[in-house]
Amino acid sequence: MTEILTALQDFMTQDGAISAEQREFYKIFSQHLREHDGVFTVEDIERLLMEGKKEVPNLIDEEFFKMGEAILNRYRNKNEEAINERIRRLAEEEARKRAIAEEERRKREEEERLAEEARLAEEARLAEEERLAEEARLAEEARLAEEARLAEEARLAEEARLAEEARLAEEARLAEEARLAEEARLAEEARLAEEARLAEEARLAEEARLAEEARLAEEARLAEEARLAEEARLAEEARLAEEARLAEEARLAEEARLAEEARIQAELEAGAAEKEAYWDSQDLPGDEPKIVPDLPANATALDAEGTGKGSKLKLVFAAIVILAGAGAAYVFL
Repeated sequence: MTEILTALQDFMTQDGAISAEQREFYKIFSQHLREHDGVFTVEDIERLLMEGKKEVPNLIDEEFFKMGEAILNRYRNKNEEAINERIRRLAEEEARKRAIAEEERRKREEEERLAEEARLAEEARLAEEERLAEEARLAEEARLAEEARLAEEARLAEEARLAEEARLAEEARLAEEARLAEEARLAEEARLAEEARLAEEARLAEEARLAEEARLAEEARLAEEARLAEEARLAEEARLAEEARLAEEARLAEEARLAEEARIQAELEAGAAEKEAYWDSQDLPGDEPKIVPDLPANATALDAEGTGKGSKLKLVFAAIVILAGAGAAYVFL
């Protein structure tokens, strides 16, 4: 193994550089050499080289062949005597095999000769037996032919009888089929008539159902219209009642306003009378006449009128809002 690896190292280092593929091949090939049992032969080395090449496919074929040639040449040169001895042993083994094969060939030819003689004797025996069998066959054929003729005549007579019976049976079958076909036709006509009757009844029932559904739908529609009319009537009555309530509230508010204006006017007039009485009871220097300025006659009236207009506007706006709500409720209902 050392000689083989040395030869491989010498080849890879002859250029001064080792490629990654060569390094990988060396590693794998040396592992295969260590795993080999026994003495190395040229065939063993060639086999291990090919196994290593399979595991390093990127190794260039030309380099691989050169490495293999260097290893094998070194191994042959170092082991020439061992190789020659092996060649001599192989030649002796080949001569021994040829002698054994020649002996087996002679034995086989002798067996073939004896088998041929036995075959010829067997053929002669079989030919005699075949002749006797042929004579027996011819006699048997003659007997069988006679029996076949008689059997054929009996067969023809039987066939004629069977044909007559078959004709009669066929006529009976056709008559039965005609009877059954007539019965089937009548049954089919009755079935079709029954189906037509049932279809007519189903059609009338469907029409009655549709008419009933239409009547119920019309009643429902009329009931719905009556309900909507009643709701509209109630909504209208509610609207009129609301308008009457609002009008009554407006009237009461107006009466209250007028009463308040009358009260205020009365209070003003009473105050003016008290002031005039007070000044009349007082003596002014120089007996100058006392001039009491009067309030504007329309001051309170204007204020009251403004208050009344505001109240009316509020009432009108509230009435509009209530009517709009009643109308929306009527629409959604």
